[in-house]
Amino acid sequence: MNLPGRTRAALSAAVPALTMLGTLGLAAWLHFAAGPSDGILAFAQSDVEAIAVIEVGRVKSIDVEVGAEVAPGQMIVTLESGSVDAELAVARAEEARLQAMIPAEVARLDEEIATNVEGLQRDLAREVEEQRRASAEGEVLAGEISRVKRMVEDRQASIDDLGSLDVQRAGVAAIAREKPRTIQLLRTQIAAAEDRRRKLREQAGPQTAKIEADLAVARRDIEQLEMLRSQTVLRAAHAGRVAAIRKRPGDVAVPGDPIVEIVSSRGRIVACVPERAALDVQAGYVAKAWVRGRSGAPLIGRAVTVGPVVLELPTRCWASLNLPAWGRDVQIALDQPVDLLAGQAFEVTFERPTGPAAPGLPAAPGLPAVPVAQAAQGDPAASASPVVPAAAQRAGAEALRMTVPAALRQRSRFEPSGVLPRPAEGRYLLVSDDTGHKDEDDEGAPWLFAMSAAGAVAPEPVPVTGVEELVDIESITAGDGGDVYLLSSQGYSAKGKRKTARTALLRLKPDGRGFRVDGEVHLAELLDAAGPAVLAGLGLPGGTRPLEIEGMAYRDGALYFGLKSPLDAQGNALIWKLDAPGALFDAKRLEGAGLSLWARARVDVELGGAPTPGGISDLSFLPDGSLAIASTPSTADGDAGALFRVPRPQAGVLSPLLVRRFPGMKPEGISLSLSSGNLIVVFDTGAEVPSFLELPWQG
Repeated sequence: MNLPGRTRAALSAAVPALTMLGTLGLAAWLHFAAGPSDGILAFAQSDVEAIAVIEVGRVKSIDVEVGAEVAPGQMIVTLESGSVDAELAVARAEEARLQAMIPAEVARLDEEIATNVEGLQRDLAREVEEQRRASAEGEVLAGEISRVKRMVEDRQASIDDLGSLDVQRAGVAAIAREKPRTIQLLRTQIAAAEDRRRKLREQAGPQTAKIEADLAVARRDIEQLEMLRSQTVLRAAHAGRVAAIRKRPGDVAVPGDPIVEIVSSRGRIVACVPERAALDVQAGYVAKAWVRGRSGAPLIGRAVTVGPVVLELPTRCWASLNLPAWGRDVQIALDQPVDLLAGQAFEVTFERPTGPAAPGLPAAPGLPAVPVAQAAQGDPAASASPVVPAAAQRAGAEALRMTVPAALRQRSRFEPSGVLPRPAEGRYLLVSDDTGHKDEDDEGAPWLFAMSAAGAVAPEPVPVTGVEELVDIESITAGDGGDVYLLSSQGYSAKGKRKTARTALLRLKPDGRGFRVDGEVHLAELLDAAGPAVLAGLGLPGGTRPLEIEGMAYRDGALYFGLKSPLDAQGNALIWKLDAPGALFDAKRLEGAGLSLWARARVDVELGGAPTPGGISDLSFLPDGSLAIASTPSTADGDAGALFRVPRPQAGVLSPLLVRRFPGMKPEGISLSLSSGNLIVVFDTGAEVPSFLELPWQG
């Protein structure tokens, strides 16, 4: 067919544009038709950590160079500390002076009491002597009166002589009657003084309260100064590489002004999951990551957190600089520690986990909370099916196995029972039910354990000095000023014994690469000594025999204890509050420490498909003021657990909301995660490799 010349010219001019549009359309189709997990762009998470001061100070030394690799907790900068050192020396001298005053004051009071006792004993001896003299005089006068009476009868003496003798005898008799009461009073006073003297020697009391109060103030001053002294040493919070040094020794540093900058990848990869695949990746999925543009074996990891909402992705994740991309960011923790170059690009695929190595957990991030009362009150609908919604059952997330090195397994048992985040160190501290090896010299070794954010447990335990052994430690929490609290279960062993180490409540202070014991009390013994009335008020009418405490949290200067057992008559778990931990450690007695039954909560679990009374295995107060509670069977045998949340916890009967259940698993420890907005749960799996799970804490 012959086309007019004008038409042919128009077609010739349009061909390039049509070709370009077709090419762009084909590229777009290929881009958007790709599978949900094919070649998703990811990059090594890079953070710039600025080492800076919180108060004005002068740089004394910088212990790293540009390009040097640093480890979490490594010393980076030292500031001049002369003024703090001087104040600390004065405070310690004052502490020593006050400590020396207590025995001196006790000795002075002891001598004063001894002098009083000696005076009372002299008075007693005099009164006894006077009583004996009066008794003797009475006997003599009685005989004389009898003789004079006979003489009066014989008219050899006058009646006046007899009257004077009667008057004398009446006076002596009055003295004889009064002396026993005086003597008894003196003996009572002597006994009371001796008792005061004995108590004074055993334990200083009100007599030295003023000095003890001044000593407590001095010790608090020392703690504050030590904290200020520790702030003169600036350490790296995370592993990384020194990118820049902004100050030199002798320079003045002000708050917010970086001294050293460290770039770290923190061992994580962030994947940009496009919006079309937003629902196809969940926490716990296996991730395979290849360095972009390279082939070979991939790095293997797990998706630990998935962004809760679809947001605009970082610019580097856009297919076109002029076309913003939307999706969810997924953080991937690698199974094995790998040195990553911050910002390095990867291509990632995700796979649903399979096999028995990772047990499924019924729920997903964002799972709505369900009132426990619905199941607890015998609702037919609740008893006919699990409380967890079916949608949550389908959205299975799963726990990640910890990486426990062989070197640690050879040194110790490791059964996590509590977890504490240490953001400044980029790691978690964990406590274990048992340490060392059974029936060996290292059984009960005073060790904590360190774990990275990715679940890699350090091969070397964290030492605790100042205590010979740690036995059945069930919980760990952080207080003020760097304090760390540890709590043993307070319960009896399987053999029916409860040795002292099983009742410890310890306060620790950082000390080198480990901790030292700064305070120690034995809670069960103090409870036994408090008496039946105190025990009944705490929910222990039958005594401490059934007592077992596995949960502990700290808020606003108070410690909270979550009881595994006993439960109350209605099946509620009990929560105690200790208002003044410092007073408990100072006085080593419950009086004045403010221990009370604070709240009750129903936290049942499901064991074999049936509701089972649950006790508290751990507690954690969250940044929004809510309270997270983990529970396991209170007294029943079997592995089961649940996680609850109390939005507005107050003293009294709580109304916990069920977040999720953990069939066949024992959640032993909960705390805030190192990942912002997340909660970490650690599971005790007995002889198996322990596991952990991260999930959003927001309701």
